[in-house]
Amino acid sequence: MRFRTLLIGVASVFLPLESGLAAEPEVAAKASGNVTQARVLDEVDSGENWLVNGGRFTGEHYSPLDEINDANVENLGLAWSAEIPSFTLSAEPLVVDGVVYVTGSLNNVFALDAATGKLLWRFVPELRLDFSFGNSYAARYNRGVAVWNGKVYVGTADCRLIAIDAEHGKKLWDAPVCDSAEADGAGITAAPRVGDGRVYIGYMGSDTGARGSATAFDAESGEELWRFWTVPGDPAKGFESKELEMASQTWAGGGAVQGGGAVWEEIRYDPVTGLVFFGTASALPLNVRMRGPGDALFTNSVIAVDADTGAYRWHYQTVPEDAWDYDATMPKIITDLEFGGINRRVVLEAGKSGFFYVLDALTGEPLAADPIATVTWASHVDIESGRPVKLPGARYFESDDPDVSVRVWPNGAGARNWHPMSYNPKTGLVYMSVTDMPADFSPGGFFGARMEILGYGLSEEVPLGTGRLVAWDPVQRETRWRVDYALPWNSGVLSTAGNLVFQGTAAGEFRAFHTETGEVLWSSGRTGSSIQAGPVSYRSGGEQYVLATGGKAGALGMITTIRAQTPHARGPARLFAFKLDGKAAMPAATVEPAPVPEPPARTVDAEQISKGGVLYADLGCELCHGSYAIGSFERNSEQGAVPDLRYLPGDGHALWHGIVVGGSLRQTGMPGFGPDLSVADSEAIRGFVIEQAWKLYEQVPEGQRIPSDAD
Repeated sequence: MRFRTLLIGVASVFLPLESGLAAEPEVAAKASGNVTQARVLDEVDSGENWLVNGGRFTGEHYSPLDEINDANVENLGLAWSAEIPSFTLSAEPLVVDGVVYVTGSLNNVFALDAATGKLLWRFVPELRLDFSFGNSYAARYNRGVAVWNGKVYVGTADCRLIAIDAEHGKKLWDAPVCDSAEADGAGITAAPRVGDGRVYIGYMGSDTGARGSATAFDAESGEELWRFWTVPGDPAKGFESKELEMASQTWAGGGAVQGGGAVWEEIRYDPVTGLVFFGTASALPLNVRMRGPGDALFTNSVIAVDADTGAYRWHYQTVPEDAWDYDATMPKIITDLEFGGINRRVVLEAGKSGFFYVLDALTGEPLAADPIATVTWASHVDIESGRPVKLPGARYFESDDPDVSVRVWPNGAGARNWHPMSYNPKTGLVYMSVTDMPADFSPGGFFGARMEILGYGLSEEVPLGTGRLVAWDPVQRETRWRVDYALPWNSGVLSTAGNLVFQGTAAGEFRAFHTETGEVLWSSGRTGSSIQAGPVSYRSGGEQYVLATGGKAGALGMITTIRAQTPHARGPARLFAFKLDGKAAMPAATVEPAPVPEPPARTVDAEQISKGGVLYADLGCELCHGSYAIGSFERNSEQGAVPDLRYLPGDGHALWHGIVVGGSLRQTGMPGFGPDLSVADSEAIRGFVIEQAWKLYEQVPEGQRIPSDAD
């Protein structure tokens, strides 16, 4: 059984879908998806559309529109909102000729009118969720689509690339990206990227034992054009390239026995260099003593390959011999900077490790590596060698004692995660969401490493500045300004020619800041939904719009629904479109809590409850059902939702072992953990869940309780 504490999930049965969107979709006359190489390049300075992820091939997340600006942004109002039937909303929307394309849970794709939010069509793929827990987990969230020459592309949780007709929302073809049945939990969560007639895509799964790769497909036919494997496999089977043969020398045993190097987020195509850039994840087991010494190439690396052929050009490994899950897969920016008196094409990368990297785009040479958050695993990066200077105090894996705990910054979710950053050519600054939280690492668990993903215990006070909006000068290598938040994991960032920076918060506000000072110039007030995905801007009917996506998003949103989101930000997945003098009413911003049923009687003692809590974390139950069993939705009516186990009814407890050990709900997305999990250990987990249910039941007012003897 292959899973790790941070990114493993247990999903649950899907309940009937309730949607506020139109039941009978209409076809939009302009929903043709007319995106081409020439058009993306020609419209760089237009801002009329948001044709590709990041707004342009190189991913600046910058809009040249300035109709909305620092002088009039106070007049911004809601133009329209649309509720999306989805458990989470992680996607960056694309906008092409008056049509918004966005994805939700279970890889559903929605096309909406950009001026009104009216649904035009909805595509529902046929998904298999029974391959593994990783495959099922991947179905809960998706970060968007690509559009090219009349087609909309989406990656699926069962590891396919699907092409959809952009006008009618009908499936045209699909192509296998990986084998979910054999890749041990691989699935696609990131948006595909496009460029020069090719679709580029990777998949998640390092955390479940999958071997990573990045692949290019022909945008018209779906034919696989090339594949770059990121880590060497079994040396006895040979190597796909001379680079992998070289990389094998950095692995104990010559190869990645349990996979690694997944390309689970952005692949960035650059027409200037003719290269494709992507980052890779870490490897199993996380504990270096178990995995064996060695840099383990090409994990935790930024890699450049030829866009036409996939041939290796260079790599830079941000964290050799990683033990803290510091992936380098975060969204990147390709741009031109005058660095050290020389005009250079550069790759800007701010990964989990807590360092902001400036790399030469042609060679991979590290030009700068500076901390943007608290970093205690390394003192600095030696720029000559490019290697971090690690600190002995962070090496939790040198002990065999499971009671030894080492607090390390950043935590395994990283100082940066999937939330996109923005580069503004007017100011020369990078604007990004930063998280400054630690994790307590200790040896133990199924793969030798445990970490407290929340960073702070439930009884600890979380300091202000845990979440930040940072304006970073990549040339002067310093913070120009920053805004501190009480909550981590705030949204991706958009900057504009109107001297504005837009960002949403975990608490459910959407804000505009001045690009030069960080002054808050406007706020939407409470939207009712946590905002984490990146906003975009476009023009429709001669007016500039700014579009934000609300609704908890991704793994972090599911794990930390209570801790990292305020109660008034637990609303449904929604799109919010703003324009000057918008007059639409903000939808209801509160969600009434569901009544709490009286839990079953406690079945185990305190020692078993404690053991159950450890198992709950080790198996990754928190990824879907929430830390400390504090789940996300009591009613589970949203598509792809998983239940808050504290509300589990009596018949659910009666079927517990058949579900958790036997896998009786595997077909609907809840994998069983037998034979690796005994019935006795399953009962310990159930005891832990029951204890959390009693804590909830006893703290809510009597009027919100449902006694067991109630009708």
